[in-house]
Order: sequence, then C-alpha cells, then structure tokens
Amino acid sequence: MHSSRPVVHARGLTLTTEQTVLLDDVNLRVDPGEAVLITGRSGAGKSSLLRVLNGLVPHVYPGSLSGSVEVGGIDPATADLAVTGRIAATVFQNPRTQFFATDVLSEIALGASNAGLPREDILRRIDEAAERFELTGLLGRGMTELSGGERQRVALAAAVVSRPRLYLLDEPTANLDAASTRHFAEAVRDLRESGATLIIAEHRLHHLVGVVDRVVRMEGGRIVSDLPAEEFWAMPRAGLRSFEEPPENPLPPASLGGDGLIVENARFPRGAVTCVTGRNGAGKSTLLRMLVGLHKAKGKVQLDGRELSPRRRRAVCAAVMQDVNRQLFGESVEDELRLGLRGRRDCRALLASLGLAGLEDRHPLSLSGGQRQRLAVATARIAEAEVIVFDEPTSGLDLEAMEQMAEVIRSCAEQGAVVIVVTHDRELVDRVGDYELRVIAPQTLARADAGG
Repeated sequence: MHSSRPVVHARGLTLTTEQTVLLDDVNLRVDPGEAVLITGRSGAGKSSLLRVLNGLVPHVYPGSLSGSVEVGGIDPATADLAVTGRIAATVFQNPRTQFFATDVLSEIALGASNAGLPREDILRRIDEAAERFELTGLLGRGMTELSGGERQRVALAAAVVSRPRLYLLDEPTANLDAASTRHFAEAVRDLRESGATLIIAEHRLHHLVGVVDRVVRMEGGRIVSDLPAEEFWAMPRAGLRSFEEPPENPLPPASLGGDGLIVENARFPRGAVTCVTGRNGAGKSTLLRMLVGLHKAKGKVQLDGRELSPRRRRAVCAAVMQDVNRQLFGESVEDELRLGLRGRRDCRALLASLGLAGLEDRHPLSLSGGQRQRLAVATARIAEAEVIVFDEPTSGLDLEAMEQMAEVIRSCAEQGAVVIVVTHDRELVDRVGDYELRVIAPQTLARADAGG
C-alpha cells in the first residue's frame, strides 16, 4: 500500500496519431524519490511516454490521448506548458533543440531565473552544477562552440539548477564519453539520495546498474514488465544493450596500414574501419570536419599519395553526421539519392542492400532515425565517395539498430572506401573497428596501444 501521493500516475494511457498507436494502455506509478529506468527497443514508446508526461503531447506534437495521467498533481495534457515545466524538467536526446541562451552560463541559469529565485541562490546552484558536470571551464563559452557531449552536460546542469520535482531524461548518455557517463551515473545517484524523482529512458544500461530502483520495459507502446532493478539485471538481455560496461579492448594504432588517407602522422587505411575516440570536447568532430573539408587546417591531407585541398576533400569525402536531419534536402528518398548521382545508376538495388527497399517515394524526414542514417550512407555510396566518415552513428540506437549500423559501416569498408567512425560506443568499436585513433586534446592525436 502506497502511503504518499505519486509524482507520476498513468492509468490506461493510450496515444494515437494518424491511425498509429504509440502508447497502448500504459499503467505506471512513480512515487516520490524513485529512480525508474524505461528501456526497450527503438520505437517501443519510451520517448512518446516522456512527451506525454512533460506535456509536449498534445501541446507541441499532435496526438489523441485517452485514459488518464497526472504529473505532480496536474494533467500535463491540459495544464500550461510553463506550469508543467516547473514540475518536470526534461533533458532531450538532442539538447540542441531545447537551448534558448547564447552562452553556457545564461543557459544553465535560465530556468531558475524564470522561476524568480534570488540571484545569490541561482549563482550558488550554478557553481554546484558546474562542478558536478565538469562545466566550470565552459561557463563563458558560446553554445555553438560546444561538442555534442558538452551540450548534453549543459542540459543536465540546467535541469538540476531548476530543482524540479521530476527529472525526465531521454537518452541522457547518448553523446557522453565513458568518463562523463560515469559522472552522470554518480549525479543520478546523488539526486536520488537527495530525494529527487527520476524517469530515465535509455538504451545504454550498464551505467545504471545499482543506480535505479525499478526497470520498466516497453514493446510496441505497451509496458511488458515492471520489475525491481535487482530482478531485472538478473534476467537475460532479451535484445537490449549490455548490462556490463564494455571493456576498452585496444585496437592497432591508426598510423599503421598501406594506402589510404594521411593526415600529418595519422594514416587511415583503405578497406578498413578506423575508430576515432576520446573525451567530450577533445576535438573529434573538429577533426572530422577538417577531414571532409569543412574546416580550415594547417598541414597536409593526402589520399593515396595525392595531396587534397579542402575543395577536393569535399568532392571525394562524404559524411554521415550525428544530426543527420541537417544533411537531407530532397523531397523524397529517390530525390535525395539523385542529388549525388554520378552517371546513370539504378537506386533500387542500393536501397535494398541498406534495408530501404520500397521507400523511394517517402520524404526523408518521415523515416525513422536509423533509416535516415542509412539513407545518408546511400547518398555517399551512390556518389562513389572514397572517404566516408561517421559522427556518432549509434547515438540513441538499441542493440538491433546498432548491429544493423555496424553491418552498414563494415560494408562501406568492404567496398574499398576509407571509413572513419567518431564514436564513444565501445560496443560499436568492438564490432567494426580495425584501427583506433584517440584524440587526447584539441591539438593532440595519440595512437592506441597495439592489441594483444
């Protein structure tokens, strides 16, 4: 028998949109001070549930709701978003979409300032959050200067400073390196011990062992299990990501190999996958943009012994970016492919090889996240790119989708391309990596130790 009023109480909650059932008869109770993990495969309904709890459905995203839901004693479907936002703070998988300020300090302070807190309290909370999330040195930086992982930490800090009754975290570690992920787990543990209530939707599970109280598993918009955490961790993985932190099995250094792409003293061989790893903010994405000719840089870049100017790099290189939406321009999948078409080629066989058969007439932005990534790969393939770079290609992907992306990456290398993958995902590195280049600091590259 529960003695206190729940922070979240959903009964028979169903969400439909355009004849698609996103949530189906969801019953969920979260009491004060609980930390609840919601997991399941991509498309299971995790993000849809969070959007109902924070009021984005139906205020921002259209949908028909039935059943009932209460968050902090209010109905988020009818309450003003500002009211719900003071009760429940959300950290999105892509935090770029939730920022309003131009610099880190102002962004972290925004929620507390809007709540009318005294300036001294706000500054004290900012100092505490900046230390907790390793942001002290970034407070004066512009938001556009941050890496993906740094943006994620800023969003987490802003949520903590606002001191809500409920934290809703959607794939909060998707863009974090191993060390930042461990710090995040410690922060969640601290919040839980301070009495905060948390709901965390996540694919990467290992860092939450011993942190959450319950694990809710979803499939097809329904809750299929709701178990104490200890009981869940003892069960088979059932298609989920690893429950244990993947070991850092070192790969051979990226400076080994024959023909390929050479940047100063680093070599990226043809027909192989080189994984670029390192801490958030170390310069991995900057290196990627330099390789494809989007950043000016000193030194030389050569491909098969030929020096490449930035303009030539843009011609022979293709990128699958972390936010793939920003690189799709066509009105249909077929239009997207024809933008990069060289000569007359049949797109259908290529689409079929990437699991996109029958989608020629679909708008690119109507595809799932994994399908959009594979479409970006298809555009690189059809343009006969000699160098293909991937920026965090498995961010937010479940086990099955991650394995599919690994197969796509390997197939690019088997076609003879130079393949470079910027990633924090050690499970992906173990599956696809032939070589590894570690970025230690913005101007420092380091070879990985040779594997035994």
